[in-house]
Amino acid sequence: MASKMVLRGVAAAAAAAVMAPAAMADGLEFHGYFRTQAGTTTEGGNLQCFSGPWPIRAKYRLGNECDNYAEPSIALPFGDTNKVWGKWKLTVALQNKGKQDAESTTDGSFNFLHRENYFSAGGFFGRGALENASLWVGQRFYNRHDIHMNDYYYWNNSGTGAGIEEITTGPVKLSLAYFQNGGNANPATDIVSKRYSVRFYDIDVNPGGKLEGELVLLAGSSATSTASKGSGQMLFVQHTQNGLLGGFNKLALILGKNQGAAFEWLPTYASGGEQKGSSWRVHDHLSFDFAGTGWTGTATASYAVWDPDGNDKWTWTSFGVRPQYNFTENFSIAVEAGVDSGKNGAAGTTARMTKLTVAPQLALSRGVWARPVLRAFVTHANWNDVAQAAGVANGVFGDKKSGTTFGVQAEAWW
Repeated sequence: MASKMVLRGVAAAAAAAVMAPAAMADGLEFHGYFRTQAGTTTEGGNLQCFSGPWPIRAKYRLGNECDNYAEPSIALPFGDTNKVWGKWKLTVALQNKGKQDAESTTDGSFNFLHRENYFSAGGFFGRGALENASLWVGQRFYNRHDIHMNDYYYWNNSGTGAGIEEITTGPVKLSLAYFQNGGNANPATDIVSKRYSVRFYDIDVNPGGKLEGELVLLAGSSATSTASKGSGQMLFVQHTQNGLLGGFNKLALILGKNQGAAFEWLPTYASGGEQKGSSWRVHDHLSFDFAGTGWTGTATASYAVWDPDGNDKWTWTSFGVRPQYNFTENFSIAVEAGVDSGKNGAAGTTARMTKLTVAPQLALSRGVWARPVLRAFVTHANWNDVAQAAGVANGVFGDKKSGTTFGVQAEAWW
């Protein structure tokens, strides 16, 4: 009798495997990003990079990156993409220090990072507001917005959770999501952060202009801890204007209260503990392309204020530009200049850093967004006494207030 039950179980499992939707290997997607560089300085040694002390947040990345980084991503579809469908996505990151030959995770010279692992599916709901809606569960990038020339994500609500996307309600699309920090099976006394999100987007407000935003409610949660659990709110609102100067402009405002008050690591890295105060930030990101001239480029400006209750304010100001001129379809020269300043509220002092890079480049096509690209660069930076005392340029420039580096870089996304 037992053997018959086993055979029935095997047969049922086999039938289920046959009936289950197969993964479509021929529809496999492969995306990614990488950068790698090598260089030196006028003082000798290997490549050095310049970054401001807190609260300076930008780096003006052209000719100012020292890590070797790759982020491959695969997406495997299931089912019929025209009807009910599913997709599994996995993204990892590889980061090494550029040592000779092999590098190891045991000595810290190589990092293997987990970025995304989630499943999404749609086509379940028929016609109406949910016709194009999809469900997802897992760890993922969520509503990320960046200023590329700084590698700065001014809004990022990524993490582990679940949600529904692409709900159509008249002129507005909505997405709802839940995120949790701290991992599962945490100790009962841990205070973890919960995030509840409402996105509104694809709103036509003027010719070529769209409005989008996200409201996030944050709340600390614990099974048994008597420690104070925080709560807060964050609001992100952005206007995107397409066609401006042949490119686009994004103007974003971010407001934060209590647990949601601080700089760009929120809401993703919110803690569950008590925090009081407020913050606001404004970011502008412009991309221009003057047709027929060979000139393209990007520009940016940021201003941020964080005012914790019971402590002095922190402020940050940044602006920069990267014009690029293409002499041919494949050869260009990019120039990037950026200025950062940050005031430490407690100390009442302002750190300031200025950086300039000149980079001749070879790419497969023209324009500031053309990738892959091979570039050489010369970078010069200077900084004031406050930044020098805070270690803005450690290494070979540690006792100076200016420095020059040069090297080569390859960068691509696909």
